[in-house]
Amino acid sequence: MLASLLLRLGALGPLIFYGVIVAGGFMSPGYNHMTQFASELGQDGAPTANLFNYGIMAVGGAMILGGLGFLLGMRKLGGGVVMPLLAAIAIGLYGASFIIGGLHPMPDPMHEAYKLVYAGIAAPLLAFLALGDRGELSGAKTLAVISFLASAALLALMMNLGGFNLVHKTDVGLWQRGLIAATTLWMLAAFLSIPGALAAKERKRASVY
Repeated sequence: MLASLLLRLGALGPLIFYGVIVAGGFMSPGYNHMTQFASELGQDGAPTANLFNYGIMAVGGAMILGGLGFLLGMRKLGGGVVMPLLAAIAIGLYGASFIIGGLHPMPDPMHEAYKLVYAGIAAPLLAFLALGDRGELSGAKTLAVISFLASAALLALMMNLGGFNLVHKTDVGLWQRGLIAATTLWMLAAFLSIPGALAAKERKRASVY
């Protein structure tokens, strides 16, 4: 069904992203994942600029499809409308930030994509609320709320809110990758769990007849 297809396509987003930065790191002599931002792989003049920029645009497109699949899937499971819709919008906006970032590589100011990263912080919380009390999706729910808490904390530390001064030039790349992991990997659990729940519902309905 359409919802399951879209969700599985959405699950490719995080996998593509990490594939791109791993491959880009190998192809860029002297690049340091610990000290450099991921976007430096796509900046003007970088040997992996095309790989990175087209790659993250594909990531963004996959996320948008996954967000639509999330909405359709939750509707088929009998969830409400408001929370799945809000979660889908947040996922879609976060996906749009990857597309804009790929279209406008560093050092273009547009690479910040209107700060749509904040949608990526909100998305797992909205998804957690949208998943409701469905026991078959408990794993996805748990990871979503953990991801929200982790991503909010990591963003605050990277912005030095509270003055802890924990992020330095020697490890900023690691912090950024942690933030991206917190805002993307929960999607794998959600996007791959919902198709299973949909299939189980379909089997149950078929057995009645």
